[in-house]
Amino acid sequence: MRRVFNVIDRGIASSPTNAETAPSNSIEAVQAAWAQALRCDFGRTRDAMLCHLAETTQELAHQYPNDSKVLLWNGIVLTGYAKSLGGLCALQFQAHAKASLERAIALAPNDGAAYLYLGLLYDHAPASPYGFGDENIARSLLEQGLKLTLNSAEQLRRA
Repeated sequence: MRRVFNVIDRGIASSPTNAETAPSNSIEAVQAAWAQALRCDFGRTRDAMLCHLAETTQELAHQYPNDSKVLLWNGIVLTGYAKSLGGLCALQFQAHAKASLERAIALAPNDGAAYLYLGLLYDHAPASPYGFGDENIARSLLEQGLKLTLNSAEQLRRA
């Protein structure tokens, strides 16, 4: 249990850097670790991998608070970790994931992935008074994310 709260408090200790974006190899490392954690068949091992990955993404998000890709992946990982924890422990991680994804949207409003993951988070989160889940907001975010993602795919095809 101590490790769970260590993930939440981890970002407070270190100070942010002046760099605007994280090195691309750090994002690629997070993506590779995420894929490896999802492929893991053993629950406790997967939870430990997600916990370590959540610590890593929290540190990256604190070091690079204006990098939308880092914030997107922080939200994705925290959502996955919250899902693996379940119960009341997950609520705080969902709230952190929501804040991270909202910040990613504010920094990159044309990135459909952040809208999609935030919509999924709204769909899976419990409703008030325990959480912030709302099916109408989820549907709106998912539709907006799909529209942005399909538009960017169409633009890539035309180029």
